[in-house]
This record gives sequence, C-alpha cells and structure tokens, in this order.
Amino acid sequence: MPSSPQINLNQREYSSPSKTSKFRRALSRLAWLPLVPAMLFGSASSQAQTVTADFAYRSGSTPAIPSGLLGVGGSGNWFSQPAAVNTITSAGLSETRFWILLQQVYATPTPDFGVLDAQLKSISAEGLHPIGVIMNTPPSLGSNACSAPSDVTKWGQMTAAVVAHINQNFPGVVQDYEIWNEPELATSLCVSDPTARLNTYVSMFASAASAMHAQAQADGQTIHTGGPVISQMSQASTWLPALLNNPSTAPYVDFVSFHLYLTGQTDINNGMTWPGLYADTQSSTQGLIHFYKVIEPLVRAGKQPNAASTPIYLSEYNSNWAFAVDHLRNDPTYGPLWNSLAITDFLNVVYNGATAVPSRLVYFNAIGNYFCLLGQWDADMDCNTSRTDPYPQLYAFQLFASPNYLNLQAGGHMAASVTPASTTSGLSATAFYNDAADNVVIINPTSTSYNAVAVTLANPGLTSVTGTSYLLNSDNSQISTESAVLTPVSGGYSATVAVPAYSTVAVSMTGSPAPAPAPAPAPSPAPAPTPAATTAVLNVTPTRGTAPLVVSIDSSASQGNIVGRTINLGDGTWVNMTPTTGHTYTTPGTYTVQLTVKDQSGKIMTANSVVTVTAAPAPAPAPAPAPAPAPSPVAPTAVLNVTPKSGTHPLVVSIDASASQNGGSPITGETISFGDGTWVNMTPTTTHTYTKAGTYTIQLTLKNQAGLSATASNVVTVN
Repeated sequence: MPSSPQINLNQREYSSPSKTSKFRRALSRLAWLPLVPAMLFGSASSQAQTVTADFAYRSGSTPAIPSGLLGVGGSGNWFSQPAAVNTITSAGLSETRFWILLQQVYATPTPDFGVLDAQLKSISAEGLHPIGVIMNTPPSLGSNACSAPSDVTKWGQMTAAVVAHINQNFPGVVQDYEIWNEPELATSLCVSDPTARLNTYVSMFASAASAMHAQAQADGQTIHTGGPVISQMSQASTWLPALLNNPSTAPYVDFVSFHLYLTGQTDINNGMTWPGLYADTQSSTQGLIHFYKVIEPLVRAGKQPNAASTPIYLSEYNSNWAFAVDHLRNDPTYGPLWNSLAITDFLNVVYNGATAVPSRLVYFNAIGNYFCLLGQWDADMDCNTSRTDPYPQLYAFQLFASPNYLNLQAGGHMAASVTPASTTSGLSATAFYNDAADNVVIINPTSTSYNAVAVTLANPGLTSVTGTSYLLNSDNSQISTESAVLTPVSGGYSATVAVPAYSTVAVSMTGSPAPAPAPAPAPSPAPAPTPAATTAVLNVTPTRGTAPLVVSIDSSASQGNIVGRTINLGDGTWVNMTPTTGHTYTTPGTYTVQLTVKDQSGKIMTANSVVTVTAAPAPAPAPAPAPAPAPSPVAPTAVLNVTPKSGTHPLVVSIDASASQNGGSPITGETISFGDGTWVNMTPTTTHTYTKAGTYTIQLTLKNQAGLSATASNVVTVN
C-alpha cells in the first residue's frame, strides 16, 4: 500500500504495486475453467468430504497464536466515534494502528500535542491497543512532510520527545511504534534515488529507535520499535537485510512489519471476479502464504536480538489496494469469504514451512471510503461514511475473534495438523485450540454445497464435550449457531456438518481438560533466585599493540535476563549472541569495541572499550657482507577510493585509503580531510556522513619516514 497521509488524516495517495503480466494472470484464471459450470449454475454434492484435525492432547508444544492477533487500522480519526468503536470492539477487535504526525506536532518550534492527546484519550478510554506510526518530517527539518530530515539526529530527538510525552501522560497506552510508513516508495519518503532512500531510512531508524528506547528506559516504560513497513514485496530482499543486519539498527528491531495487497486498479478495470481473486490469494507464487514465506526467512536470518522469534506484524492488508469499488471487497458473499480465507491462510503458514504465525494481522481499514468494516450499507457498498452500519466482512472477524464464538483473540495454539489445510481448489481448513475450546474452521470457496462433511477432532485433550457449529455466508450474514452432535470415535470425536457454497463453517468443541498422567514425584525445587539487575560488562585484552593485533573479548560477566547481545568490533564487523570471542585487527588505528545487551523487559545497556593498534616496526635488515648503497628515498603512493560519490543528504560515504603504498619507508602521517572542516588521522578506512548539500573534496595526505609525501583526492556531490 503506498504512502501515508502527510497532514490530512482522512486522505492518502496510492500507486499500484507491481503486478504479474496479463499473460501470467490469464493462466491463473484458466485453472478455474473446470469450475465455471458450477460457478454459473451452482450444485450440491453428496461426494464424501472429510476434515481431520489433530490437537495433540492440547500439549502446548504446537506453534503458539499470540493474543491480540487481529486488528483494524485506518486513515481517519475513527477513535472519536464511540458507538463505532464499540461495534468493532464488541466483535473482538481491540488492536489498531494510528498516525503520529511529526509535521503536525512540530508545525512550529513549540510542540503541539493537542491532536495526538485527543486521539490517545479516546484510544485509552475505549481500551484499544494501538501501533503508533511515527511519520513525517516537520517544517524545520524539511520542505515537505515526506522530505528526508536535514538533521537525522534532531529528528530522532523529536521522536523521543513524543515517546516521553506519551509515557508521562498516557503510560502504557502505546507500546508498539513503527518508524515511517512504506518508505521504499518515493511518494512516501521523498528521496529520488532508491539506494539513497534506503540509506536514509536506515539512518532515520537508527536515530529514532535508539533515542526512543533510551527515553522509554529513563521513563521506566517498555516499548517496541519496528519496521521497515514496506508494501512492495519485490523490495523485501533488499530492505529487510539492510535494517536487520546493520549494527546501528539491529539491536532496536523488536518486530518486523510489512503491508500486503494482492490486487489493484488494473484488476478492477479488467473486471476481476471471485475465481480470479481466489486464484491470486491461493497462488504458490503470488498468494498470501507465498509472500509471508518471503518475509519470514529474511527475519530469521537477521542479526537483531531473538531473530528466531522476532514478531512479524502484517500491519496493513486487504484484497485490493485501489480506492475504488471492486465488487468483491465489500460484497455480502465474497467479503466475509475472502477474509475468513485470509485468516485461515495466515494461520496455516506453519503447515507450509514457516516457524510461527504472524503476531499481528491489521485489516485496512475501520471507516473510510471504499475500505471499511463500518459504512453505509447500500447498493454501491462503497463504505460511505455517512453511516456506520456493520459491513459483511466484520462478521468474519467476529467469528474468529469474539469470545462469543472462536475467541482467537485470546491466543492459543495451532493444532498439530489439519487436513486439508490451505488448498488451491475445494475446501480449505484450519484448526486451533485455546482455553475455551478445540476449533476447526472450514472454508468453501466454491459454488458446490457439501451436505455432509465429516469433521474429526483427534486427540482433543478434552472430556465431557459439547459441540457447537457456526455458519457464515450471505444467507447467514450475522453468524448462525447450532448444536453439533459429537460422536466418540477412536482417538477423538467426529461431527457431520453441512458446508454450503461460498461459506465459512466452524465446529467448536468445549469440555473439561482430560487428566494428564501423574508426574513422577520430585523434590521441591529451591526457590528461584532473584534475577540480577541488567548490567553490561566488557573485558578486552590486550587493548594496545601492533598490527596484526589479536584481542580476546569477554562479556560473560554481564548480568540480567539477557535475551539480546551484540558486540560491535568497531571495524565494520560484529557478532551476535556470543558472550566471548576473539578478533584480529590487521590495520593500525583506534577501534571502539561496544557491547549492547537487552533484557526480557526491553532494557538496553552498553559498555565500551578502546583498542589502539599501531604499525609494526620495520624488521631489521638481514646481515650482508657488504651492504648495497642505500636507495634514494621514494615518495609514498596515495590511493583513495570513495563510494558513493553523489547522492541526497544525509549521504553516508565509505572512504578507503588502505591500498596506498609507503614508498619503502614507514608511513608517519596519514590524514583524510572530508572537505567540510573535519578530518581523521591514521585511519585508512572510515565512513563519513554529509548532512548538507554541497560539493566536498575529500583529500588523502600521506607522509613517510623519509619525509616524502603524496596526496590523492575525490569529489563528492551532495544534493
């Protein structure tokens, strides 16, 4: 989904995500040709259909479903409508997403929190749990709201001041913060060059997230920061590693978030129908499960703390990104059907190779033109905001989330297996359990009605059971409820249910927990010791010597319930979750080794140690009977490599003089002047950030022991 609002909370501009070719999409439609007669005329089938779910005795060892999984965001200030909020929260949705616009807060040098405070008062009073989106550049740091900040450090300080204000006035209300929205788009983060745009975002995230965490720690509050909030899946393999593998950002990535919209305006123009949308949704190359499996491996391979369990937020999703009527998104038949299928697919990612289900699924959006859960129900079904009638898809969320139905919002665990799971034709199903029940959900995306589907709930871990079935379709738009007859079978229970065309059916089984085998008696455990306060302790030996210098680095004396540990070696390399390590510095210079530890509460502590590496003395010449005449002194050769040589500020450049030659005499002086009044000495490789536009001449000056010198220069242009 393209970029966020700049200042008007009720308007957004979007550009189409890249789509597959018309030829490829046509092929996906051909797969539906065998279904066309049934689609046109409808049918009923007595063919045996079975769904089997294994609940593994509710062991708790299957993938967990986090509480608060489902949410709804929006581009308007819908929080100010208590009746509308009550309708949505009554359906079980209490998670949301809202904008924190720095352009609005810092419109003048004196911050104005009036609009933000009004939103937070409503959010707090209504019991909502928001993701706050830090967005915009204020006028003092950019010519428009989407500009890259002219001073990234100051921009980060502003975000920390917002956190301080929220923590002081609304403690605990906002704990999750996304930094920017869809920054890969030039219309969202207005930097023309894609590489410069990525580098700009990384520097913004580093500045903001570190300052926000430091502020929260000072306030005694826990927050989580995340990103990169991209919507273009083709950019995932570039943007996620850039954020997750950079030592200045990785320690502060508490969750990874992205947006997903499967279709767009072109599909609407081409007359998109349900078979086409269904084919896209279930596609192995462009469907919901496919794109989640693109994101998750990149997250697990990152260097952020707890990479194996970093939460993944889908903080915006819908079937189509276009602000237009598509005759499917809000349709009484296909709106609830697609959303039931989408939730089923996202749960079933764990049956398709993923290690965990998403931690948030935030539907776009609550109230607003074309996208809504509430709007005027009329012939257009275009989410007209003059009324807040419940729209068809709201009931899909109510079925899954509400404690009156499946209570997924309370969290739980996936079944060990379900057959069928997500399919490309015929019935799909998912299964999960929570404290209340074992649940099986069946989706029928076809026009064929199945009158007697046998549902088996194996190894349920419940006794004295009661069954209930739920039906959601255009004829039962507000969810019908019936008793389900449960028949004991070997290893569980069975129920037979009708699954009409274009319907969602759920079977829920409640009961008493089955007694577990009595554990072997064991001595009473000793009381758990009080956890030590979190401290970062770093020992480096030696801290001085000649190149190549081998140092030992030990952080094992650090205290606390540490869940994240990064040792930045100061030369562009680092290690993660390794208490002790060794490292060799081959180039003379001064290096700051920094340890960053993070505990379970989110508290971050650091410790530093400086290592000084000097050049090794020239070896004594081998004895010779008659020394040759000393050669004439030779000047050193200065070699200077600078990348990139142009870009938009703030521009980070890498500078490398390590290929320079000493002319046969040790280098006694090496200076790199950055052309902006700053320089470094005796540092062959370094980086430098230009925060202002201009033309800068970077000059390397070498001098060797013979007193001879050499220079080299490169010009950097900063826009």
